[in-house]
Amino acid sequence: MKKIFFYIFSISVLLQGCSMEDDALNPLQDDRANFPAQSQELGKAVAKELRGIVTSLNELGVDYSDADSSPEFKERFYGNLNQTMSPGLLRSTNAISQIQMSPEVFIEKVKNLTALQIKFVERIIEECGESTSYDDFSKRLLAINKDISSSVPEIQQERLYNITAVLYYGMGEIENLEKQGQMLSTPYNGVQPVRLKSGNESGGGWGASCRKFLATVWVIAVGEPTPAGEIVASVITVVVGGILLYEVVTCPKPLSVNECIEKYVDCVEHTSGYGCDMCLHRCRSSGHWDC
Repeated sequence: MKKIFFYIFSISVLLQGCSMEDDALNPLQDDRANFPAQSQELGKAVAKELRGIVTSLNELGVDYSDADSSPEFKERFYGNLNQTMSPGLLRSTNAISQIQMSPEVFIEKVKNLTALQIKFVERIIEECGESTSYDDFSKRLLAINKDISSSVPEIQQERLYNITAVLYYGMGEIENLEKQGQMLSTPYNGVQPVRLKSGNESGGGWGASCRKFLATVWVIAVGEPTPAGEIVASVITVVVGGILLYEVVTCPKPLSVNECIEKYVDCVEHTSGYGCDMCLHRCRSSGHWDC
């Protein structure tokens, strides 16, 4: 329960702020993904929205060289995001409720999840954080899908498939944007400004992108399932796309091997040493010290 309340606190703080074509994806993705049709549609719609948001932000000439998780930057980012929305979306009651969900409302929505759904939400977050490449990341998501299919009652599956689909297609689009030199430059990702890059030049690369999507996962998990036929037009694609991009933009640069070793030495010196070896191994493979 402590872990759940930490997630609740984190997402409630974030929420107080606030064209990808099909053939742009690796064609093998659709062959092996095997998502339910509605979840796949949602994932692709969010990915398409992500490209539109990044394109619009580049056209606005935003400068995120000082990107961090401060309240000031968060307000600026979501202010820029609002500039990319149509007037109709900005006036949408649904959009306002999604962005301004209070901590109390969020807690009530979490209570609507079953223990099994929460278990899978936590697993998705953990597996994403441990992935080392988009290929590794996508394989982990597809493995989770198989377990959802075999272990979760059908009535509980949609929310979980929506999470894995958004991450699968959304982060695939982030990788496409990086490879095409279109991804926003931040202090963390090593991407050069788009005006300095050719269309085929590689960006910061998957290893420089955030993969621990605490906010994105919980927003989808507690959101209301989108009625069939309304996914692409729904404002949820804008909201989820914006939150996913925010997490990537503000993600700290992965630790170097030497930095991981420094964390390990500190761990040994200030604890009994139990678990420090495993923490070092995970840090060297993921670039994050999570212990």
